[in-house]
Amino acid sequence: MPIHVHGGSLLLARLAEAGVPGERLEWSEVLCDGPVLAADDHAFRRARADWLAEHTGEPAAAPRIAEALRAQDEALTAAAARDELVLWTGNEWFCQAIALALIARLGPTGARLSWVTAEDDPERPGCSVGELGEAALPRAFAARQPVDSAAIALAVQAWDAYRAPAPTRLQALVDDVAAFVAWPALRAALVLHLAEWPGRDDGLARSERQLLAALADGPRDVGALLSACARVETRPWLTDLLVATRLRRLAGGDAPLVTLTGAAPPELTAEITEAGLATLAGRARWATPARWLGGAILDAATPWCWDGEAGRVAQWT
Repeated sequence: MPIHVHGGSLLLARLAEAGVPGERLEWSEVLCDGPVLAADDHAFRRARADWLAEHTGEPAAAPRIAEALRAQDEALTAAAARDELVLWTGNEWFCQAIALALIARLGPTGARLSWVTAEDDPERPGCSVGELGEAALPRAFAARQPVDSAAIALAVQAWDAYRAPAPTRLQALVDDVAAFVAWPALRAALVLHLAEWPGRDDGLARSERQLLAALADGPRDVGALLSACARVETRPWLTDLLVATRLRRLAGGDAPLVTLTGAAPPELTAEITEAGLATLAGRARWATPARWLGGAILDAATPWCWDGEAGRVAQWT
């Protein structure tokens, strides 16, 4: 009996309602942000739990989150030992990061993996598989493809590069377009990740720049900012947690780029400051506070930035 794996319970429930046979397993993580370390499982989960607890506003919840991450890892391992795992994989960076981690982890063990993908729907951007209608879900399952050896090898290589303390290996991999023949959506997702390095001219991550641009028209809450970012993104990948994390970062330091009201989404509302307008206009360069990006810690000593004109990571000049 196949076991359907996805990062959201809503799609899994819809699979049951559509009569798609198989068990269902939710494996959910925000691996497109925060520390993604090249470490053993215990240290990896501890770093993830600390980051998630901090950015959900519940620092004391770290042990509970770490235990939940351990439990879902063990459930996944047990499921992989029983039967085929069907990975329902959207094209956006959020889903791609989860698929990357799971395939890199399970593929080399000989686990029987298949995946369901779907074309982007311009009218309903977001997780492409999550946007499938009820009648399309059984057809998509029937059309699933095995995760082949080329995709597994790419996943292992990309996962190692993603967890590296510098972006050079990942940039070199992304430069090799032919390496992604088995998995083209991954390349586009990794380019978005690389664009989260501080911009050469303004110091802003791509997503931070999008948020400031949306705020230039006036104060907005997290929901409105999510919608604004989705309108300018081919494959929207931000969540309310990721928007709130970026807003709090932009609100920090001696010259904050935004001011905030409200404790947490959905009440959290942001307004751009004069410093934010100057940075957005390219009249100032923001010194980003220390933050994690995959396996790299970004701080004042970081020698790397995103060169938007060249479309690649480069050294500061």
